[in-house]
Amino acid sequence: MTLSRANTHTCHWPGCKRVVPPNMWGCKAHWFALPKVLRDRIWATYVPGQEITKTPSPAYIEAACAVQTWIVGAGGVVR
Repeated sequence: MTLSRANTHTCHWPGCKRVVPPNMWGCKAHWFALPKVLRDRIWATYVPGQEITKTPSPAYIEAACAVQTWIVGAGGVVR
């Protein structure tokens, strides 16, 4: 993956610095640490190209917030 420093996209798991493709929520380890229902919600609300336009839908933002809430509740620990 070739990305300039200004265009790098990292995993959305708090504290993770792994670089991932812009259309991906996070690194493999953290993605699969999420409950499937949350992964499905992220995919269901993702609109192709939102990472380019920087305009995620309100539903995607709600899903992403639900994921962050779950992570905090889980203590940020990969299970």
